[in-house]
Amino acid sequence: RLCRNTDNYYTRGVNMNFNNIIRQIAKENGVSPAEVKKDMQEAIRVGMASPDPKVQAEWKRISPSGKEPSVEELLAYLTLKVVSRN
Repeated sequence: RLCRNTDNYYTRGVNMNFNNIIRQIAKENGVSPAEVKKDMQEAIRVGMASPDPKVQAEWKRISPSGKEPSVEELLAYLTLKVVSRN
């Protein structure tokens, strides 16, 4: 589910918007874009390690394979989820 939609989604300009957002966050915090992505990936890793069954169920919906998603994959999934609700 996660990876099936992300390639098409990126071709519609989201990847560029993602990079702009990362750069803005980095600028506001006085760090590099790489540091922002590293911190976000660590937050994903911590979230996926949660023992809470409800949290695990949500990660299973996000990444049915159980593979840790990249920052871009997670943001694409969440964006599609928000867009589909409107």
